[in-house]
Amino acid sequence: MIRLTIKSTGNPIYIAPENITAICDNKEGGAEVYSGHDFSLVRETAAEVARKVSAWRLAMIDYHHDIPSVKIKAMAELVRLAGLEEPDHDAG
Repeated sequence: MIRLTIKSTGNPIYIAPENITAICDNKEGGAEVYSGHDFSLVRETAAEVARKVSAWRLAMIDYHHDIPSVKIKAMAELVRLAGLEEPDHDAG
């Protein structure tokens, strides 16, 4: 999943990149993200969404790698793309 931001509310929306069929910029800002017969209007640009989808796909390739260190790094990237990182409670 990748985390995007719903344009109208600012709330997060989690979308499975493998279900995205098209992305285009919206004339009023943000992007339209299509999956199947439905679409979501998000605050991110089409280019930002495309970069997240590409990063997710590359991380999934690494996730299926046999080398544990590569897999661990890929897992961290997938968590980051989904916006699920734990907050740094030690930060000041």
